[in-house]
Amino acid sequence: MWVGIDEYEWSDQISNECLKISDEFEHEVWQPDLRADKIYSHTFENGLSHKMFPAIVNSKREIISPLMLSFLNEEDLKRQIIFHLSYPHFIGLNRQIIDTYGNHKFVLTFHGEINLPYNGIFRIQKNPFRKLYYLKQHFLAKKYFNFNGYVTYPSERNINVLKKYYKGKLAKLTMGIDTSKFKPIDKQTCRQSLKIAFERKVILSVSRLNDLKQVDRLIQILNRINLDFLFILVGYGTRQYEKYLFDKAKPLLNKNKIRFEGYRKSDELVKYYNAADLFIHVSKSEAGPVSVMEAMACGLPIFCTDTGNTAELLKENNAGIVVGRKNYKEWKSKLIEFLNGKPVKVLDLDIVKKHYDWKNIAEKLIKIYKELLYGN
Repeated sequence: MWVGIDEYEWSDQISNECLKISDEFEHEVWQPDLRADKIYSHTFENGLSHKMFPAIVNSKREIISPLMLSFLNEEDLKRQIIFHLSYPHFIGLNRQIIDTYGNHKFVLTFHGEINLPYNGIFRIQKNPFRKLYYLKQHFLAKKYFNFNGYVTYPSERNINVLKKYYKGKLAKLTMGIDTSKFKPIDKQTCRQSLKIAFERKVILSVSRLNDLKQVDRLIQILNRINLDFLFILVGYGTRQYEKYLFDKAKPLLNKNKIRFEGYRKSDELVKYYNAADLFIHVSKSEAGPVSVMEAMACGLPIFCTDTGNTAELLKENNAGIVVGRKNYKEWKSKLIEFLNGKPVKVLDLDIVKKHYDWKNIAEKLIKIYKELLYGN
């Protein structure tokens, strides 16, 4: 059995950042894990405790953790507690936490686009019972949403659907980045370090490799563009999917127009961002994404699909290139324009820091916690 705690999870990162700027709240991260045979715990240097609890899948195919539900004792419950829950992760467990500790305060956070049972009611379904399932889940979700004192979300897509469920306070909240690490540095030095010719146009993508990210579609389009460029792909997926992309990219490989770089740590990523001329991210659905935030902080022009908080911010500031997530003809035409020399407006670094620096994200969350406990 293998059980581990990833310090780069949003819950760990945001809690650590909150602890850096305020000692008013203690933070614990609770995580159900189907592999755990007991409670596993790790305490970070600044006092954040991360606990992993044994979990099971119930008859409704929901992940639950009876041990987690019974973990707090009477002395713990005399304190003021805020339960910060994630949606859609472990939604069955979220309901049970609310049922068990309903007299305490709750915050619910969306980590991706707002996608609720209501969305499913109007989809074409081959199975008529599926619509009944979505309808039942819709009314159940409406009930539990309103136990929350605050709901946070990363982007405006489907916000009107959320308001059908929830009448309380809303706040836009995203992942954050370390803008002291991700920043502009000398391009020529970075290219020399990465063995990239200085005269080439470099397009960079940093992404997990799966169907959602549409890298295969991007490679297919780049195969059909008869201009000089180098496409650098940083990221990893399953061996099968990586092989699929590699096979699709053979025409680019034969012309030395693509490099598969695999996984890279943040210290290396800074060099890749600063070596590139354009950052591209063409996912079907996103919350941020973090890679676009990091690229923005390094001063890169952005090409992205119309999903996530970063696409919204680019549109608001008339910056970057924002394309339809399935408008592949538009992808190709905009890429050709860029490769032929059309300039792309870069988002101002002060705007990037204001919206995505970890300190600013943590301050927003601490403000939410204080408002829940003490009022306006």
